[in-house]
Amino acid sequence: MTALAIGPRDLLRFSRTAVLVAAVCAALWLTSTWSYLLFHSLAEIFGVAIASAVFMISWSSRAYPEAKPFVLLGIGYLFVSMLDVLHTLSYEGMSVLPATQDQATKLWIAARALQAIVTIAFALLAYLRRSIPSGVAFTGVAVLAAFAILSIFAWRVFPLCFVEGMGVTPFKKAAEYGICVVLAGAMLLVARTRQTISEQEKWLLVAAFGLNIVSELVFTLYVSAFGYQNLIGHLLKIGSFSLAYQALFATKIRSRLALIDDLQRSTARLRESENELIKANLSKDKFFSILAHDLRNPISGLLSLSELLATRYDELDPRRAKEMCAFLHEGARQSSELLECILQWARAQSGRLEVRPSRVPLAELCAGISALVGSAAQGKGVRLESRVRPDAAVWADENMTATVIRNLVSNAIKFTPRGGEVVLCSEPDDGTERICVRDTGMGMTKEDLAKLFRIDMYFSCPGTDAERGSGLGLILCKELVTLNKGCIDVKSERGRGSTFTLVLPRVS
Repeated sequence: MTALAIGPRDLLRFSRTAVLVAAVCAALWLTSTWSYLLFHSLAEIFGVAIASAVFMISWSSRAYPEAKPFVLLGIGYLFVSMLDVLHTLSYEGMSVLPATQDQATKLWIAARALQAIVTIAFALLAYLRRSIPSGVAFTGVAVLAAFAILSIFAWRVFPLCFVEGMGVTPFKKAAEYGICVVLAGAMLLVARTRQTISEQEKWLLVAAFGLNIVSELVFTLYVSAFGYQNLIGHLLKIGSFSLAYQALFATKIRSRLALIDDLQRSTARLRESENELIKANLSKDKFFSILAHDLRNPISGLLSLSELLATRYDELDPRRAKEMCAFLHEGARQSSELLECILQWARAQSGRLEVRPSRVPLAELCAGISALVGSAAQGKGVRLESRVRPDAAVWADENMTATVIRNLVSNAIKFTPRGGEVVLCSEPDDGTERICVRDTGMGMTKEDLAKLFRIDMYFSCPGTDAERGSGLGLILCKELVTLNKGCIDVKSERGRGSTFTLVLPRVS
Protein backbone atom coordinates (compact mmCIF):
# COMPACT_ATOMS: atom_id res chain seq x y z
CA MET A 1 0.00 0.00 0.00
CA THR A 2 1.28 3.45 -0.88
CA ALA A 3 2.29 5.48 2.16
CA LEU A 4 0.42 8.68 2.78
CA ALA A 5 2.84 11.58 2.61
CA ILE A 6 1.81 14.26 5.07
CA GLY A 7 3.88 17.41 5.21
CA PRO A 8 4.06 20.09 7.92
CA ARG A 9 1.61 22.30 6.01
CA ASP A 10 -0.90 19.46 5.78
CA LEU A 11 -0.65 18.82 9.53
CA LEU A 12 -1.05 22.53 10.28
CA ARG A 13 -4.06 22.79 7.97
CA PHE A 14 -5.64 19.68 9.45
CA SER A 15 -5.04 20.97 12.98
CA ARG A 16 -6.67 24.29 12.16
CA THR A 17 -9.68 22.53 10.67
CA ALA A 18 -9.99 20.20 13.67
CA VAL A 19 -9.82 23.16 16.08
CA LEU A 20 -12.44 25.03 14.05
CA VAL A 21 -14.82 22.07 13.95
CA ALA A 22 -14.30 21.44 17.69
CA ALA A 23 -15.03 25.11 18.41
CA VAL A 24 -18.24 24.98 16.34
CA CYS A 25 -19.35 21.80 18.08
CA ALA A 26 -18.63 23.31 21.48
CA ALA A 27 -20.62 26.43 20.59
CA LEU A 28 -23.51 24.30 19.37
CA TRP A 29 -23.46 22.26 22.58
CA LEU A 30 -23.67 25.48 24.58
CA THR A 31 -26.77 26.50 22.60
CA SER A 32 -28.38 23.17 23.54
CA THR A 33 -28.20 24.17 27.21
CA TRP A 34 -30.36 27.16 26.37
CA SER A 35 -32.69 25.61 23.81
CA TYR A 36 -32.39 22.19 22.19
CA LEU A 37 -34.54 23.38 19.29
CA LEU A 38 -32.04 26.19 18.66
CA PHE A 39 -29.17 23.69 18.76
CA HIS A 40 -30.92 21.36 16.35
CA SER A 41 -31.69 24.14 13.88
CA LEU A 42 -28.14 25.50 13.96
CA ALA A 43 -26.61 22.01 13.64
CA GLU A 44 -28.73 21.24 10.59
CA ILE A 45 -27.93 24.64 9.08
CA PHE A 46 -24.18 23.95 9.45
CA GLY A 47 -24.64 20.53 7.87
CA VAL A 48 -26.65 21.97 4.98
CA ALA A 49 -24.04 24.70 4.41
CA ILE A 50 -21.17 22.18 4.30
CA ALA A 51 -23.10 19.79 2.03
CA SER A 52 -23.93 22.66 -0.34
CA ALA A 53 -20.24 23.63 -0.42
CA VAL A 54 -19.31 20.04 -1.31
CA PHE A 55 -21.79 20.13 -4.19
CA MET A 56 -20.63 23.53 -5.49
CA ILE A 57 -16.96 22.53 -5.45
CA SER A 58 -17.54 19.21 -7.19
CA TRP A 59 -20.01 20.63 -9.71
CA SER A 60 -17.92 23.66 -10.67
CA SER A 61 -14.87 21.46 -11.26
CA ARG A 62 -16.70 18.68 -13.13
CA ALA A 63 -14.92 19.54 -16.40
CA TYR A 64 -11.56 18.45 -14.97
CA PRO A 65 -10.79 14.72 -15.31
CA GLU A 66 -9.38 14.40 -11.79
CA ALA A 67 -12.62 15.84 -10.30
CA LYS A 68 -15.17 13.71 -12.21
CA PRO A 69 -15.39 10.93 -9.59
CA PHE A 70 -16.55 13.50 -7.03
CA VAL A 71 -19.43 14.89 -9.09
CA LEU A 72 -21.83 12.12 -8.09
CA LEU A 73 -20.87 12.48 -4.43
CA GLY A 74 -21.42 16.25 -4.57
CA ILE A 75 -24.84 15.82 -6.19
CA GLY A 76 -25.77 13.38 -3.45
CA TYR A 77 -24.80 15.86 -0.75
CA LEU A 78 -26.95 18.53 -2.44
CA PHE A 79 -30.15 16.47 -2.33
CA VAL A 80 -29.32 15.14 1.14
CA SER A 81 -29.12 18.76 2.30
CA MET A 82 -32.56 19.40 0.78
CA LEU A 83 -34.03 16.53 2.75
CA ASP A 84 -32.24 17.82 5.86
CA VAL A 85 -33.87 21.22 5.38
CA LEU A 86 -37.31 19.56 5.27
CA HIS A 87 -36.31 17.51 8.32
CA THR A 88 -35.43 20.70 10.21
CA LEU A 89 -38.64 22.48 9.25
CA SER A 90 -40.80 19.53 10.32
CA TYR A 91 -38.99 18.99 13.63
CA GLU A 92 -41.15 19.08 16.73
CA GLY A 93 -41.57 22.64 17.93
CA MET A 94 -40.67 24.37 14.63
CA SER A 95 -44.33 24.80 13.59
CA VAL A 96 -43.39 25.25 9.94
CA LEU A 97 -44.31 21.84 8.47
CA PRO A 98 -46.77 19.51 10.13
CA ALA A 99 -44.96 17.43 12.75
CA THR A 100 -47.54 14.61 12.57
CA GLN A 101 -46.82 10.98 11.66
CA ASP A 102 -43.16 11.32 12.60
CA GLN A 103 -42.22 13.19 9.39
CA ALA A 104 -38.96 14.62 10.85
CA THR A 105 -37.51 11.18 11.64
CA LYS A 106 -38.74 9.74 8.33
CA LEU A 107 -37.00 12.55 6.44
CA TRP A 108 -33.86 11.89 8.49
CA ILE A 109 -33.83 8.20 7.51
CA ALA A 110 -34.61 9.08 3.88
CA ALA A 111 -31.71 11.55 3.80
CA ARG A 112 -29.29 9.04 5.36
CA ALA A 113 -30.43 6.27 3.02
CA LEU A 114 -29.99 8.52 0.00
CA GLN A 115 -26.55 9.49 1.25
CA ALA A 116 -25.61 5.81 1.69
CA ILE A 117 -26.80 4.87 -1.81
CA VAL A 118 -24.90 7.74 -3.44
CA THR A 119 -21.80 7.03 -1.33
CA ILE A 120 -21.62 3.35 -2.30
CA ALA A 121 -22.22 4.26 -5.95
CA PHE A 122 -19.42 6.83 -5.80
CA ALA A 123 -17.06 4.36 -4.11
CA LEU A 124 -17.83 1.63 -6.64
CA LEU A 125 -17.29 3.90 -9.64
CA ALA A 126 -14.05 5.22 -8.16
CA TYR A 127 -12.83 1.68 -7.50
CA LEU A 128 -13.70 0.61 -11.07
CA ARG A 129 -12.19 3.86 -12.46
CA ARG A 130 -15.46 4.77 -14.12
CA SER A 131 -17.65 7.84 -14.14
CA ILE A 132 -21.13 8.72 -15.34
CA PRO A 133 -22.25 11.93 -17.07
CA SER A 134 -23.08 14.68 -14.61
CA GLY A 135 -26.53 15.21 -16.12
CA VAL A 136 -27.43 11.53 -15.71
CA ALA A 137 -26.13 11.54 -12.13
CA PHE A 138 -28.10 14.67 -11.25
CA THR A 139 -31.32 13.26 -12.72
CA GLY A 140 -30.92 9.89 -11.01
CA VAL A 141 -30.31 11.34 -7.54
CA ALA A 142 -33.11 13.88 -8.00
CA VAL A 143 -35.55 11.06 -8.82
CA LEU A 144 -34.55 9.16 -5.65
CA ALA A 145 -34.96 12.29 -3.51
CA ALA A 146 -38.35 13.06 -5.07
CA PHE A 147 -39.48 9.47 -4.48
CA ALA A 148 -38.54 9.76 -0.80
CA ILE A 149 -40.39 13.07 -0.36
CA LEU A 150 -43.52 11.79 -2.13
CA SER A 151 -43.53 8.59 -0.06
CA ILE A 152 -43.56 10.70 3.12
CA PHE A 153 -45.80 13.67 2.30
CA ALA A 154 -48.03 12.53 -0.58
CA TRP A 155 -48.32 8.75 -0.58
CA ARG A 156 -47.67 8.39 3.18
CA VAL A 157 -46.27 4.89 2.77
CA PHE A 158 -42.94 5.49 4.52
CA PRO A 159 -42.72 3.23 7.62
CA LEU A 160 -42.94 4.71 11.11
CA CYS A 161 -39.51 5.46 12.59
CA PHE A 162 -39.98 7.02 16.02
CA VAL A 163 -42.54 6.97 18.82
CA GLU A 164 -42.16 9.66 21.46
CA GLY A 165 -41.54 8.12 24.89
CA MET A 166 -40.79 4.69 23.43
CA GLY A 167 -37.88 5.56 21.14
CA VAL A 168 -36.99 4.42 17.66
CA THR A 169 -38.93 1.66 15.92
CA PRO A 170 -37.40 -1.65 14.76
CA PHE A 171 -37.63 -0.40 11.18
CA LYS A 172 -35.50 2.67 11.97
CA LYS A 173 -32.93 0.54 13.78
CA ALA A 174 -32.77 -1.91 10.90
CA ALA A 175 -32.50 0.99 8.44
CA GLU A 176 -29.69 2.60 10.46
CA TYR A 177 -27.80 -0.70 10.64
CA GLY A 178 -28.30 -1.24 6.92
CA ILE A 179 -27.01 2.26 6.22
CA CYS A 180 -23.94 1.51 8.37
CA VAL A 181 -23.25 -1.68 6.42
CA VAL A 182 -23.47 0.20 3.11
CA LEU A 183 -21.18 2.94 4.38
CA ALA A 184 -18.71 0.33 5.65
CA GLY A 185 -18.67 -1.17 2.16
CA ALA A 186 -18.01 2.27 0.72
CA MET A 187 -15.13 2.72 3.18
CA LEU A 188 -13.58 -0.56 2.07
CA LEU A 189 -13.91 0.28 -1.63
CA VAL A 190 -12.45 3.77 -1.19
CA ALA A 191 -9.54 2.42 0.88
CA ARG A 192 -8.69 -0.03 -1.91
CA THR A 193 -9.08 2.50 -4.74
CA ARG A 194 -5.96 3.27 -6.77
CA GLN A 195 -5.14 6.25 -9.03
CA THR A 196 -8.73 7.55 -9.26
CA ILE A 197 -8.40 9.57 -6.06
CA SER A 198 -5.32 10.71 -4.20
CA GLU A 199 -4.08 9.27 -0.91
CA GLN A 200 -5.10 12.39 1.00
CA GLU A 201 -8.60 12.36 -0.51
CA LYS A 202 -8.90 8.63 0.16
CA TRP A 203 -8.23 8.76 3.88
CA LEU A 204 -10.26 11.90 4.45
CA LEU A 205 -13.24 10.18 2.84
CA VAL A 206 -12.67 6.99 4.83
CA ALA A 207 -12.67 9.08 8.02
CA ALA A 208 -15.82 10.92 6.88
CA PHE A 209 -17.68 7.68 6.21
CA GLY A 210 -16.44 6.27 9.50
CA LEU A 211 -17.85 9.21 11.47
CA ASN A 212 -21.07 8.84 9.53
CA ILE A 213 -21.33 5.21 10.67
CA VAL A 214 -20.75 6.17 14.32
CA SER A 215 -23.37 8.89 13.97
CA GLU A 216 -25.95 6.41 12.63
CA LEU A 217 -25.21 3.95 15.44
CA VAL A 218 -25.75 6.69 18.03
CA PHE A 219 -29.13 7.52 16.46
CA THR A 220 -30.34 3.97 17.11
CA LEU A 221 -30.11 4.57 20.86
CA TYR A 222 -32.14 7.70 21.63
CA VAL A 223 -35.55 7.60 23.28
CA SER A 224 -36.38 11.31 23.17
CA ALA A 225 -35.99 13.64 20.19
CA PHE A 226 -34.32 16.02 22.62
CA GLY A 227 -31.95 13.52 24.26
CA TYR A 228 -28.17 13.68 24.46
CA GLN A 229 -27.81 10.79 21.95
CA ASN A 230 -29.55 12.97 19.40
CA LEU A 231 -27.17 15.82 20.21
CA ILE A 232 -24.04 13.65 19.85
CA GLY A 233 -25.34 12.17 16.60
CA HIS A 234 -25.77 15.63 15.06
CA LEU A 235 -22.28 16.70 16.13
CA LEU A 236 -20.79 13.56 14.57
CA LYS A 237 -22.70 14.27 11.38
CA ILE A 238 -21.19 17.77 11.20
CA GLY A 239 -17.72 16.23 11.62
CA SER A 240 -18.43 13.72 8.84
CA PHE A 241 -19.60 16.43 6.44
CA SER A 242 -16.57 18.56 7.33
CA LEU A 243 -14.16 15.74 6.43
CA ALA A 244 -15.91 15.19 3.11
CA TYR A 245 -15.58 18.91 2.43
CA GLN A 246 -11.87 18.76 3.27
CA ALA A 247 -11.43 15.83 0.89
CA LEU A 248 -12.55 18.05 -1.97
CA PHE A 249 -11.27 21.43 -0.87
CA ALA A 250 -7.88 20.35 0.47
CA THR A 251 -6.91 18.50 -2.70
CA LYS A 252 -8.97 19.95 -5.52
CA ILE A 253 -9.40 23.62 -4.80
CA ARG A 254 -6.11 24.16 -2.96
CA SER A 255 -4.15 22.24 -5.58
CA ARG A 256 -5.90 24.17 -8.34
CA LEU A 257 -5.22 27.48 -6.61
CA ALA A 258 -1.61 26.48 -6.01
CA LEU A 259 -1.27 25.54 -9.67
CA ILE A 260 -2.75 28.87 -10.75
CA ASP A 261 -0.41 30.70 -8.39
CA ASP A 262 2.59 28.79 -9.75
CA LEU A 263 1.51 29.49 -13.31
CA GLN A 264 1.09 33.19 -12.57
CA ARG A 265 4.53 33.36 -10.96
CA SER A 266 6.09 31.43 -13.83
CA THR A 267 4.36 33.71 -16.33
CA ALA A 268 5.61 36.78 -14.47
CA ARG A 269 9.16 35.37 -14.42
CA LEU A 270 8.95 34.55 -18.13
CA ARG A 271 7.70 38.04 -18.93
CA GLU A 272 10.46 39.57 -16.83
CA SER A 273 13.05 37.37 -18.53
CA GLU A 274 11.59 38.19 -21.91
CA ASN A 275 11.72 41.93 -21.20
CA GLU A 276 15.30 41.66 -19.97
CA LEU A 277 16.23 39.63 -23.02
CA ILE A 278 14.62 42.18 -25.33
CA LYS A 279 16.44 45.01 -23.57
CA ALA A 280 19.72 43.11 -23.67
CA ASN A 281 19.33 42.37 -27.37
CA LEU A 282 18.47 45.97 -28.15
CA SER A 283 21.44 47.14 -26.09
CA LYS A 284 23.79 44.72 -27.81
CA ASP A 285 22.47 45.66 -31.24
CA LYS A 286 23.04 49.32 -30.48
CA PHE A 287 26.44 48.62 -29.00
CA PHE A 288 27.63 46.53 -31.92
CA SER A 289 26.39 49.11 -34.41
CA ILE A 290 28.55 51.72 -32.65
CA LEU A 291 31.48 49.32 -32.51
CA ALA A 292 31.10 48.60 -36.19
CA HIS A 293 31.30 52.32 -36.86
CA ASP A 294 34.42 52.69 -34.66
CA LEU A 295 36.04 49.67 -36.28
CA ARG A 296 35.24 50.92 -39.76
CA ASN A 297 37.11 54.19 -39.23
CA PRO A 298 40.59 52.75 -38.51
CA ILE A 299 40.14 50.04 -41.14
CA SER A 300 39.12 52.62 -43.72
CA GLY A 301 42.19 54.64 -42.78
CA LEU A 302 44.38 51.54 -43.07
CA LEU A 303 42.99 50.80 -46.53
CA SER A 304 43.49 54.37 -47.74
CA LEU A 305 47.05 54.71 -46.39
CA SER A 306 48.10 51.24 -47.55
CA GLU A 307 46.65 51.91 -51.01
CA LEU A 308 48.52 55.21 -51.18
CA LEU A 309 51.78 53.58 -50.09
CA ALA A 310 51.32 50.68 -52.48
CA THR A 311 50.54 52.81 -55.55
CA ARG A 312 52.58 55.98 -54.99
CA TYR A 313 55.40 54.99 -52.62
CA ASP A 314 58.11 56.09 -55.09
CA GLU A 315 56.54 59.54 -55.39
CA LEU A 316 56.33 60.15 -51.63
CA ASP A 317 58.89 62.06 -49.60
CA PRO A 318 60.69 59.62 -47.18
CA ARG A 319 59.60 61.64 -44.17
CA ARG A 320 55.99 61.62 -45.38
CA ALA A 321 56.16 57.88 -46.05
CA LYS A 322 57.50 57.30 -42.53
CA GLU A 323 54.64 59.30 -41.04
CA MET A 324 52.13 57.29 -43.03
CA CYS A 325 53.71 54.06 -41.82
CA ALA A 326 53.40 55.32 -38.26
CA PHE A 327 49.70 56.06 -38.90
CA LEU A 328 49.30 52.55 -40.29
CA HIS A 329 50.85 51.06 -37.18
CA GLU A 330 48.66 53.12 -34.86
CA GLY A 331 45.49 52.23 -36.79
CA ALA A 332 46.42 48.53 -36.75
CA ARG A 333 47.12 48.71 -33.01
CA GLN A 334 43.76 50.33 -32.28
CA SER A 335 41.93 47.79 -34.43
CA SER A 336 43.78 44.92 -32.75
CA GLU A 337 42.93 46.22 -29.28
CA LEU A 338 39.29 46.69 -30.24
CA LEU A 339 39.01 43.20 -31.69
CA GLU A 340 40.70 41.67 -28.65
CA CYS A 341 38.26 43.46 -26.34
CA ILE A 342 35.31 42.27 -28.43
CA LEU A 343 36.53 38.67 -28.37
CA GLN A 344 37.10 38.67 -24.61
CA TRP A 345 33.74 40.29 -23.96
CA ALA A 346 31.99 37.76 -26.22
CA ARG A 347 33.69 34.87 -24.40
CA ALA A 348 32.61 36.33 -21.06
CA GLN A 349 29.00 36.65 -22.26
CA SER A 350 28.87 33.08 -23.55
CA GLY A 351 30.47 31.63 -20.42
CA ARG A 352 33.50 30.34 -22.29
CA LEU A 353 35.90 32.57 -20.40
CA GLU A 354 37.34 30.23 -17.80
CA VAL A 355 38.23 31.66 -14.38
CA ARG A 356 41.27 30.14 -12.68
CA PRO A 357 41.57 31.79 -9.27
CA SER A 358 44.79 31.73 -7.30
CA ARG A 359 46.71 33.88 -4.83
CA VAL A 360 47.68 37.06 -6.67
CA PRO A 361 50.36 39.26 -5.00
CA LEU A 362 49.22 42.77 -5.88
CA ALA A 363 52.49 44.62 -5.23
CA GLU A 364 54.36 42.45 -7.72
CA LEU A 365 51.52 42.56 -10.24
CA CYS A 366 51.13 46.35 -10.07
CA ALA A 367 54.91 46.85 -10.32
CA GLY A 368 54.93 44.86 -13.55
CA ILE A 369 52.00 46.86 -14.94
CA SER A 370 53.70 50.14 -13.99
CA ALA A 371 56.84 49.07 -15.83
CA LEU A 372 54.77 48.02 -18.88
CA VAL A 373 52.86 51.29 -19.24
CA GLY A 374 55.63 53.46 -17.76
CA SER A 375 56.95 54.47 -21.16
CA ALA A 376 53.53 55.81 -22.18
CA ALA A 377 53.34 57.82 -18.96
CA GLN A 378 56.89 59.20 -19.38
CA GLY A 379 56.21 60.10 -23.00
CA LYS A 380 53.23 62.11 -21.90
CA GLY A 381 54.93 63.66 -18.87
CA VAL A 382 52.65 61.93 -16.34
CA ARG A 383 54.10 60.68 -13.06
CA LEU A 384 53.09 57.07 -12.37
CA GLU A 385 53.52 55.73 -8.83
CA SER A 386 52.57 52.42 -7.16
CA ARG A 387 51.79 52.51 -3.44
CA VAL A 388 50.33 49.04 -3.15
CA ARG A 389 51.02 47.38 0.21
CA PRO A 390 53.79 44.76 -0.01
CA ASP A 391 51.66 42.06 1.64
CA ALA A 392 48.45 42.81 -0.32
CA ALA A 393 47.08 39.75 -2.10
CA VAL A 394 43.72 38.73 -3.60
CA TRP A 395 42.08 35.48 -4.62
CA ALA A 396 41.32 35.88 -8.32
CA ASP A 397 42.38 34.98 -11.83
CA GLU A 398 45.81 36.60 -12.24
CA ASN A 399 45.51 37.29 -15.99
CA MET A 400 42.05 38.83 -15.63
CA THR A 401 43.13 40.94 -12.67
CA ALA A 402 46.14 42.17 -14.63
CA THR A 403 43.93 43.02 -17.61
CA VAL A 404 41.57 45.08 -15.46
CA ILE A 405 44.29 47.00 -13.59
CA ARG A 406 46.26 47.59 -16.81
CA ASN A 407 43.16 48.94 -18.51
CA LEU A 408 42.36 51.26 -15.59
CA VAL A 409 45.96 52.58 -15.44
CA SER A 410 46.09 53.10 -19.23
CA ASN A 411 42.81 55.02 -19.10
CA ALA A 412 44.09 57.14 -16.21
CA ILE A 413 47.23 58.04 -18.21
CA LYS A 414 45.15 58.75 -21.29
CA PHE A 415 42.90 61.25 -19.51
CA THR A 416 45.60 62.90 -17.37
CA PRO A 417 47.30 66.00 -18.84
CA ARG A 418 51.05 66.54 -18.91
CA GLY A 419 52.44 67.17 -15.45
CA GLY A 420 49.63 65.17 -13.82
CA GLU A 421 49.86 62.13 -11.58
CA VAL A 422 48.48 58.58 -11.56
CA VAL A 423 48.69 56.60 -8.30
CA LEU A 424 48.10 52.92 -7.67
CA CYS A 425 47.27 51.99 -4.05
CA SER A 426 45.46 49.36 -2.01
CA GLU A 427 43.87 48.90 1.40
CA PRO A 428 42.13 46.01 3.19
CA ASP A 429 38.43 46.24 3.96
CA ASP A 430 36.38 43.51 5.70
CA GLY A 431 37.69 40.44 3.88
CA THR A 432 38.34 42.28 0.63
CA GLU A 433 41.15 44.27 -0.90
CA ARG A 434 40.39 47.65 -2.43
CA ILE A 435 42.76 48.48 -5.31
CA CYS A 436 42.48 52.14 -6.30
CA VAL A 437 43.68 53.85 -9.49
CA ARG A 438 43.64 57.58 -8.78
CA ASP A 439 44.48 60.29 -11.32
CA THR A 440 44.55 64.10 -11.50
CA GLY A 441 43.07 64.15 -14.97
CA MET A 442 40.10 65.75 -16.66
CA GLY A 443 37.47 63.87 -14.63
CA MET A 444 33.88 63.23 -15.61
CA THR A 445 30.44 64.72 -15.07
CA LYS A 446 27.60 62.87 -13.36
CA GLU A 447 26.05 62.30 -16.77
CA ASP A 448 29.26 60.67 -18.00
CA LEU A 449 29.52 58.50 -14.87
CA ALA A 450 26.01 57.18 -15.48
CA LYS A 451 27.10 55.90 -18.90
CA LEU A 452 30.10 53.93 -17.64
CA PHE A 453 29.91 50.10 -17.54
CA ARG A 454 26.63 50.13 -19.49
CA ILE A 455 26.46 48.42 -22.82
CA ASP A 456 23.33 50.34 -23.79
CA MET A 457 24.98 53.71 -23.02
CA TYR A 458 28.09 53.53 -25.18
CA PHE A 459 30.56 56.14 -23.99
CA SER A 460 33.95 57.04 -25.40
CA CYS A 461 35.87 60.28 -25.63
CA PRO A 462 39.43 61.21 -26.71
CA GLY A 463 42.23 61.58 -24.16
CA THR A 464 44.07 64.77 -23.28
CA ASP A 465 46.40 64.20 -26.26
CA ALA A 466 43.54 63.17 -28.54
CA GLU A 467 44.13 59.45 -27.82
CA ARG A 468 41.29 57.33 -29.13
CA GLY A 469 39.57 54.46 -27.31
CA SER A 470 36.95 51.87 -28.13
CA GLY A 471 34.73 52.48 -25.10
CA LEU A 472 34.60 48.72 -24.55
CA GLY A 473 37.49 48.49 -22.07
CA LEU A 474 35.53 49.43 -18.95
CA ILE A 475 32.61 47.16 -19.91
CA LEU A 476 35.06 44.28 -20.29
CA CYS A 477 36.65 45.19 -16.94
CA LYS A 478 33.29 44.95 -15.21
CA GLU A 479 32.65 41.52 -16.77
CA LEU A 480 36.04 40.22 -15.66
CA VAL A 481 35.66 41.59 -12.13
CA THR A 482 32.18 40.04 -11.81
CA LEU A 483 33.55 36.68 -12.91
CA ASN A 484 36.05 36.93 -10.05
CA LYS A 485 33.31 37.69 -7.49
CA GLY A 486 34.34 41.31 -7.15
CA CYS A 487 33.03 44.72 -8.07
CA ILE A 488 34.28 47.98 -9.50
CA ASP A 489 33.35 51.52 -8.56
CA VAL A 490 34.29 55.00 -9.68
CA LYS A 491 34.24 58.48 -8.19
CA SER A 492 34.99 61.49 -10.35
CA GLU A 493 34.53 65.22 -10.62
CA ARG A 494 34.96 67.26 -13.75
CA GLY A 495 38.38 68.95 -13.77
CA ARG A 496 39.53 67.23 -10.55
CA GLY A 497 40.37 63.71 -11.65
CA SER A 498 38.89 60.25 -11.12
CA THR A 499 39.36 57.29 -8.76
CA PHE A 500 38.50 53.79 -9.95
CA THR A 501 38.25 51.23 -7.16
CA LEU A 502 38.54 47.52 -7.79
CA VAL A 503 37.26 45.29 -4.93
CA LEU A 504 38.33 41.63 -4.85
CA PRO A 505 38.37 38.87 -2.18
CA ARG A 506 41.44 39.27 0.03
CA VAL A 507 43.73 36.34 0.85
CA SER A 508 46.68 36.22 3.26
